[in-house]
Amino acid sequence: MQTAKKTSKGRPLLVDQVLGSLTSYIRSEGLCPGDRLPSEAELVNRMQCSRNVLREAVGRLISLGLVEARRGSGMFVGTTDTVRSCALLLRSSLTISINDLIEFTEFRRALEGYSARQAATQATDAELAELGSMATAIDDPDISREESLTRDSAFHLRLMEIGGNRLMAALLESLLDFMQASMDSTTATPRDMDISRQLHAAIMDGLLRRDPDAAESAMELNRQHAVNRLKLLTKTP
Repeated sequence: MQTAKKTSKGRPLLVDQVLGSLTSYIRSEGLCPGDRLPSEAELVNRMQCSRNVLREAVGRLISLGLVEARRGSGMFVGTTDTVRSCALLLRSSLTISINDLIEFTEFRRALEGYSARQAATQATDAELAELGSMATAIDDPDISREESLTRDSAFHLRLMEIGGNRLMAALLESLLDFMQASMDSTTATPRDMDISRQLHAAIMDGLLRRDPDAAESAMELNRQHAVNRLKLLTKTP
């Protein structure tokens, strides 16, 4: 397993790393929704981590519906039904507030960062061309602000589909209310097309150069821009 990434405070992000390794394992092994995962002991050995770290990483995937734990049977790759049921439960239990939206952007970091990295190395030329067209269409000066936001959401969802994890895409799509509310709250009126164009162009640049680090970094800049806008709203009288 690769050396653990570190936070600005120097603490290894072991759980995040194992989380990424687990999702990569599911993809590389060609596991389908409903397929059985290895035992906890096997995963601890494969991921080279402690049981506590593995359990926390698996717990996150279970909470999202991406992994299903069946008592007495083991762990299985989640299905679109488990993903949607978890997403609906989350949506029904929360009133969308600025703080909720800030937390949602943190949740998007794991999903979209992973998808950007995967797409940079595994997307076909045709898929990258499709994403490029979608990114350009977001800032068409002849469309309404609302249509621009709809196209922005579609771009991010398509990137996640191309990134290779349909379950993650299903989860984000199920939480589209949060996604739309987040974009609406963080998008200027009228929409600042220059900033939007720069942010999406940076994502496409990383993808087209087949550079997973650059693609992930550009996606993080996009997310951080949204977080900064949301934090400004919390200070508004």
